[in-house]
Amino acid sequence: MQINITIQTFKTENELELSVMRWDKIKNEFMPKFQQMGLTRYTTSKIVTEQNKFQLSHIFEYKDSASAKNCIAIWSEIERKWSEKIENTTTSYRGKMIDRFDFEQK
Repeated sequence: MQINITIQTFKTENELELSVMRWDKIKNEFMPKFQQMGLTRYTTSKIVTEQNKFQLSHIFEYKDSASAKNCIAIWSEIERKWSEKIENTTTSYRGKMIDRFDFEQK
């Protein structure tokens, strides 16, 4: 399984919240496309820090590295939809899952 972890750091909490609201408005349009291309799970978390940083973490789990590459075109399509960008610093990491324990699976 291929994993991508992306950390976004915003200048203000309002910009972070605006980014989340924008994504909430369009994500249901794109999630079926991501699933068809091999995205198996997606999680966003607000990072809690004592340094007054305004950060989101996004964890993407793909079937394999080919699936992750296939989803790049969908991200490009999303970028084109947003005419005005919210300034942020984005850092991404890729890896392969080596262990997982899921309490929700039956």
